[in-house]
Amino acid sequence: MSNGKLNPVIDFISTLCNFFALNLVFLITCIPIFTIGSALSSLYYVMAKETKGEYGYIVRPYIREFKRNLKNGTIAFTFFFVTGAMILFNLLFWPFRGNALSSGVTGVLIVIFIIWLVIFNYTFPLIGRFINTPINSIKNAFQLALKNFKQTLKLLAIDIGVACFCLFLPLGTVFMSLFSLGFVLIVYFQSFIFNKIFAPYEKASGTIHNA
Repeated sequence: MSNGKLNPVIDFISTLCNFFALNLVFLITCIPIFTIGSALSSLYYVMAKETKGEYGYIVRPYIREFKRNLKNGTIAFTFFFVTGAMILFNLLFWPFRGNALSSGVTGVLIVIFIIWLVIFNYTFPLIGRFINTPINSIKNAFQLALKNFKQTLKLLAIDIGVACFCLFLPLGTVFMSLFSLGFVLIVYFQSFIFNKIFAPYEKASGTIHNA
């Protein structure tokens, strides 16, 4: 077998090992819980480079970006954690009231949850790629989601696919998948979408203006 045929195989195995190592480091940096925002932002940063073909070490840049994003990522994640907990509490309460009011409130809560999820999807890739305050990143996330409606639907489709995977497959399979390559692969596929969304702003000074 020629070297030309071996190289793609070696590259694939090398990438797989790098992804496995990165997924493990990502999980470790998520353990304190409040660092999840920084971990997500940093994961989106390194996967953006990977999907653009800017190959190289990914664990070392991830750790560097994790430190850089710690403050903004933590503030943003705290916002989503608190608001998400409030939405979840109400979704667990209102549907079981059994009256017309509860049905109406439940419908509104579902819409709010979808909006929350969409903004969550956009915020941490923005923090990873652009220099901005957490509040402005959240605002830009909402604006970009509306402006790129088709891409937003694709991101939601990935969310639904992941949710179905977790709900309908055996628990052991879910844990093995997520703890081996799962989180990195999810962000990897999402990054192709974000590359298209962020392309007009990549040459900006680091902050998205009028996004």
